[in-house]
Amino acid sequence: MIIGAAVATVWFWVPLAILVIAVSSIPSIIGFLLAAVVFVYLMRGVDRVERVRSEAVFGMQIPVPSRKISGYKGFQRWAHQLLLDVSSVRFWKSAAHHYLRMTYDLLAGGLALALLAFAFLGPAAALAVQRSDEDAGLRFLSPPPAFVLAFVALAAAVAILIFAPALDAKIDRWLLTASPTAELQREVSALSQARQGAVSSAQTERHRIERDLHDSVQPRLVSLAMTIGLAQTKLDSDPAAAATLIAEAHDDVKAALAELRNVVRGIAPTILADRGLDAALSAVVQRTETSGVPTTLDIHLPDRLPDEVEACAYFVVAEALTNVARHAEATQAVVTVRADEASGTLHVSVFDDGRGGAQIDTGEDSTGLRGLAERVRAARGTFDVSSPATGPTIVTAVLPCAS
Repeated sequence: MIIGAAVATVWFWVPLAILVIAVSSIPSIIGFLLAAVVFVYLMRGVDRVERVRSEAVFGMQIPVPSRKISGYKGFQRWAHQLLLDVSSVRFWKSAAHHYLRMTYDLLAGGLALALLAFAFLGPAAALAVQRSDEDAGLRFLSPPPAFVLAFVALAAAVAILIFAPALDAKIDRWLLTASPTAELQREVSALSQARQGAVSSAQTERHRIERDLHDSVQPRLVSLAMTIGLAQTKLDSDPAAAATLIAEAHDDVKAALAELRNVVRGIAPTILADRGLDAALSAVVQRTETSGVPTTLDIHLPDRLPDEVEACAYFVVAEALTNVARHAEATQAVVTVRADEASGTLHVSVFDDGRGGAQIDTGEDSTGLRGLAERVRAARGTFDVSSPATGPTIVTAVLPCAS
């Protein structure tokens, strides 16, 4: 309470002055925009500070309300995010909380200070006035009432400093927590996005399977059928040539089986279900090293995760390393998988030092990173790609894994 009152005497005017400048600068669009941006960032920082203070003082662990995130890129994303923040209830509740807390601390702290000053100085003043010369014309309470009022003032000041923080805590609960309606809307929005991500992910996966079958397995089977047909025509007239063709057909069958296994592995890897995420990612890393890119796996999982979380993490790593092997021209790659038990999330990142420029394609027939983004969104996680033109590239996914 005392620190809040002391800070409020100086800080109270800073955000208010910026807001006044913004409003008064409306005729000058540039001045208004600059002041408004400064005010928004200031209030966002204040919100974080107030939550840290509330946790440190009261230990209430107030959950942070959801914040709408812009889906645009670049400068448009920054401007749209500012607009979303300003138009959100959370932003103005945070600003109202900050000023209400400062005003309350200033009034309560100032009153307690005034009462303490009277409690210690009042009796001394009464005694001094009593002993002064009557010709001085000084008037004050007589010592007995002054001592009684000083005791009352001291008790009132102590009561304020003891019981006033209870209202502080109520203000925090009132304005820092999200309303049930807002949380329900957030949950409905999250479920809707997860459903859309699941539908898009399924469609993208179907396109991938069709592409793999059409580009690899189907031509291999057509070639196999033609080779067997030629062998049948030469079986009677040229047995040696027929035997050669049959041997080629046998090689084609083995190659087709290998390609089918790759397709099946992309749908549901058996090793993932049997031995878990650690063993499955080790196999993926080994395949990447075989392709010529040294890869390090850093994984820490205290226990098995839900099947859908393991599958999503597996495909994020597998697809990212496939892109590294095919397109990145990298000299090394690092896969990091960490389970954060405190937040109940799984953090997955794939780093490579190759050329950058990777981005999530939004075309209808695109797969790869877009498919991963949709798969992660279906799992109600977050997906991000950082890939400047000169590299390096970092693919990151955060998946909720609390059972």
